Amino acid sequence: MTAAITALPTGTTDTILDRAADYLARHGWNPTSLYDSHENCTHKCRVHRTGLYPASMVGAIRVAVFGRPRWYLDTADGQGLHDYTAAVEWLNTYLIAHGHAGLHAPVFDWQAAAGRTLIDVTSGLHAAATAYRHHARRSAV
Repeated sequence: MTAAITALPTGTTDTILDRAADYLARHGWNPTSLYDSHENCTHKCRVHRTGLYPASMVGAIRVAVFGRPRWYLDTADGQGLHDYTAAVEWLNTYLIAHGHAGLHAPVFDWQAAAGRTLIDVTSGLHAAATAYRHHARRSAV
């Protein structure tokens, strides 16, 4: 049986980033590809039982938006694509402009940096979400 994660219907960037961090904390982080490929797996592991893979930051954002790991976006609906793109764009901009855990870099370079940990990644996602909330409040004034 595959466990389902409720997708955000219209989602906001900060909520998506927080949910992505929570997903990584629960299911694991994979810095080298969208989702863990599980090569040489017997297909009886926790990942294959649940359908919830260790993910990269971008992979976790996809789960937060679409409710499950999603390798391809060609059949995604317009609102989902918008929410996904907005969250990835904000995270990328945040990591380049503000940086986190001692590095300013695009998301893929940032998460693959030597010594990067799951705690760095989840706290980076939460920090980007907090920065988005702060930005949204300032923009509304």
